[in-house]
Amino acid sequence: MPLNHNDQLHIIRDLLQDHYTDCAGSPSECAQIERLAAHLLENGEVHEEVRNILSNINEYSHTGFSHHHLDEHISSNRPYLESWINTIQTHHPY
Repeated sequence: MPLNHNDQLHIIRDLLQDHYTDCAGSPSECAQIERLAAHLLENGEVHEEVRNILSNINEYSHTGFSHHHLDEHISSNRPYLESWINTIQTHHPY
């Protein structure tokens, strides 16, 4: 069964929450976030405010995938992570 846009957003939110909480992550998580964000940017059912942040999430993930010090990249983006998590949760709650 394919995942709908809400399922995909929940996966992104959960992964971003893990990055925010742990200040750690993996390149494979970044790659998954990037793929989902890129796909969701094209989905008209995603709330406009969420679509506005998806390009930033995509860029964060793309940079994180190849960053030599991923934990530092995550730490330096914590304020953005918190904002993105809150925006997704506000417009696409569980």
